[in-house]
Amino acid sequence: MSHRPTSSEQSSNSTHVPNSVAGSVAPQPTLVVIGHAESSTRRWMKRLAGLGGVVLLAIIGASVLDQEAPPSSRTAGDVASADLPVPTADDDPQDVPAPTTEATAQPQTAPTPPEPAFGPDIQVPAAPAETAPATPTPDAAPIPTQDSAADTPQPVESYVTIVRMEKGDTVSSVLEDLDFAPEEVGKAVRALSSRLKLTRLQVGQALTLEVRAPSDDDAKPVLEALTIRPDARREITLRRDDEGAYSAAEKIFEVIAKLARASGTVDGSLIASADDAGVPRAALAEMVRAFSWDVNFQHDMKVGDRFAILIEQSWTTDGRLVDSGRLLWAELTTGAGRQTYSIYRFRPHGGADSFYDANGRSVVKALLRTPLNLSRISSHFGMRRHPVLGFSRMHRGIDFAAPPGTPILAAGDGQVVQAGRNGGYGNWVKLRHSRSLATGYAHMSRVARGMRAGKRVRQGQVIGFVGSTGLSTGPHLHFELHRNGTPVNPLTVARTALRASLAGADLARFKTIVAQVERARTSADVLGTAQP
Repeated sequence: MSHRPTSSEQSSNSTHVPNSVAGSVAPQPTLVVIGHAESSTRRWMKRLAGLGGVVLLAIIGASVLDQEAPPSSRTAGDVASADLPVPTADDDPQDVPAPTTEATAQPQTAPTPPEPAFGPDIQVPAAPAETAPATPTPDAAPIPTQDSAADTPQPVESYVTIVRMEKGDTVSSVLEDLDFAPEEVGKAVRALSSRLKLTRLQVGQALTLEVRAPSDDDAKPVLEALTIRPDARREITLRRDDEGAYSAAEKIFEVIAKLARASGTVDGSLIASADDAGVPRAALAEMVRAFSWDVNFQHDMKVGDRFAILIEQSWTTDGRLVDSGRLLWAELTTGAGRQTYSIYRFRPHGGADSFYDANGRSVVKALLRTPLNLSRISSHFGMRRHPVLGFSRMHRGIDFAAPPGTPILAAGDGQVVQAGRNGGYGNWVKLRHSRSLATGYAHMSRVARGMRAGKRVRQGQVIGFVGSTGLSTGPHLHFELHRNGTPVNPLTVARTALRASLAGADLARFKTIVAQVERARTSADVLGTAQP
């Protein structure tokens, strides 16, 4: 029987050769492969994996002990002495080898273990709260978690929506668009009609609706209530009762008056500067008309001139503005501050509201100085070279440049003498104000409706519109003033025209109002901040 040398024998034979046979050729040894030597890297990987398994088992064991013992009675020694599950033969020996003494002997080289991929049968206990939770009673209902509550849809029983009417909308069409049942829409509209003219609702009118959502996909929503506020003082509310009938009720809000003031400096145009100061257009128009007997707003106003107003506004008790306000007082400087004008609103006994200066003289003169609001003088009274005929001749009036279609106002109360075409004047209107005074208006684009010979007109009434008919090079108004049949300068006559003055009891009451205004114009709220 032949003998196969071992590795040690091979090593011995190859290294210890007898001297007696050193010179002869020795037979080649037979090599047997026992196995590859394990590398140091793989060995360390197995050790680290084993250490990770130990740490993982320690975490699971600690969690089990947390469930079995209360936190106050558990100690570090209890955790260290807890029985840990031992890996079975089914465990993969390459991934989680059994812990060895060598692996646990070097804990300083162990990395942080990765997060475990827990199976479906392993439950991870939640982190204990800072305070012990209250123990539920046996009859207590389970408290749903946040996730389960979010997953369960909550039915919407009712909601409120606001709809604004657009061009062509009606209350009926709006309700139909919201998918209410046709019979419900009909009942709601009939009930509203008893309190409100539905055909007078404006574009942008808000409808506030309270709607009950449908109970299922086949049902229709139900209109529970509808509120309309057609103006600031009135509110109409429609409600549905338990039997499905609709009834409408109206609420009237109380109105109170508040004073507000504004001021500014003219920079560019008066209109733009007043807009920047928050002056309502209605109050601005009143101010312009009141000052127009004394001020030419295109010629006299300069950059740096100042204006100030005091207005009275009406508010409802729930904070809605009823009107933009009426002018009570205004002050204006012209000519870069060289001239100051003040006006006060006052109603004399048996008369109408009008404006007076601080001495009680009416601002209304026999004739307006400018028959156009905010017009510009483009040609003065006197000799000039005619722009169309090309030679010099007397210009018997004043030209006011203005955009086409600008309303032309009667300079004073009077009677129409002529209205229609008049040669080079184009469309023309002539008014007689007294036996000695008459005014003429030329180059109109058209004469106002109803203007005919013999018709009575009042001061400030629209008698025509700016155009460029007749001998004209552009849109403007040619304005003439005749005294005893002779043309005179309209500005001179308007400036010296007579005006009425207050006297007696009216003057005493007026002075009391002036004193009240003087106090209020410095103490009133700034316009835009006034509230009821």
